[in-house]
Amino acid sequence: MELIRISDTKLKVMLSEEDMVFYDLDTEALDYDNRETRRAFWQILDEAKRKTGFDASSDRVFVQVYPSKKGGCEMFVTKVGKLDEGNKRSKGVAAMRKKENIYSFDSFDTMTLMCEKLKAIGYEGQSSVYMDENKGVYYLIVEELSSDSVLKNSALGEFGFLSEYGKKKSGSLIYAYIKEHFACIDGKDAVNTLSL
Repeated sequence: MELIRISDTKLKVMLSEEDMVFYDLDTEALDYDNRETRRAFWQILDEAKRKTGFDASSDRVFVQVYPSKKGGCEMFVTKVGKLDEGNKRSKGVAAMRKKENIYSFDSFDTMTLMCEKLKAIGYEGQSSVYMDENKGVYYLIVEELSSDSVLKNSALGEFGFLSEYGKKKSGSLIYAYIKEHFACIDGKDAVNTLSL
């Protein structure tokens, strides 16, 4: 495990494949509601405090996790404010990496139509679009929302209609591969930007 203290509020953690096995972590199944994930996360932060002085025990933190090609991951931990009096650190994570749902479309028009449908039903999560210029394929990436979202409550189920027009992509490295190799059209709010 490599630890880099970027600033007083930000830490970078690089876990090898062996570290992932040691902490019993899987980037596909990270869930802060899971006791084992919380235990591993705080073990890592305790080690970071000991080695770098980065102390997040009294702060709420935002965690971003990106899988690496060699089976490990990179984790960015950012302090986002103090915990309320009486909160335990098990409640201190603002968000782990949210699951991305990735769909490919063979035409720009079909992809923008899906953005319009998402906007019409009230989707408010982060979304991005990338283009494989060689194949003319568009990738719409939408984050999975919480269980009380309008999408989960719709009769279609979360993102169900996207599979009717696009192809769902899966795999632990597909998101990182798309970001690295394809042209970004909109990296933050594609659903709103591309809806006509």
